[in-house]
Amino acid sequence: MRSTRAILITAFALLSWTAARANERGIVIRPGDLFAEPYIDAAKLGPLTSNQPVTIIERRGGWLAVEVGGRRGWVRMLNVRLEAAAGPAASTAAMRTGSTGRTVATGVKGLDDIDIRNAAIDREQLNKLGELSVSASDARQHALQDNLKESKVDYLKPGKVK
Repeated sequence: MRSTRAILITAFALLSWTAARANERGIVIRPGDLFAEPYIDAAKLGPLTSNQPVTIIERRGGWLAVEVGGRRGWVRMLNVRLEAAAGPAASTAAMRTGSTGRTVATGVKGLDDIDIRNAAIDREQLNKLGELSVSASDARQHALQDNLKESKVDYLKPGKVK
């Protein structure tokens, strides 16, 4: 009797959680394509435009299965901003990937104008970052040990986009 009750409560909780996730909404923040599968080389089902609303059906790695305009397909997660009603998941979307079980975090999604205006430098974290730096000669020595080749990347010219 007790185990049956626990099973029913667990099943209800899972169904409630799934239903809440199924209604998650987002907005396309940069134009792109709707793909048939969650792969960059999958068949394209059509274009997506900025500010286009989507309903999120599933998450897989850095991809979202969405429904948009009566069509279902996959879009890159970084092309979609979760609506504020989505709750804490809107700030950072972390999830388990396919069969590897690795966790992927997709940056700082969900920042709005107020968050950006109120951003401040965390000196302690900046100092910690500085402690991780190495000299150019140490980096070259390490690269030589691993048979890595040096390559030069030019800076972009001001006002130009590559």
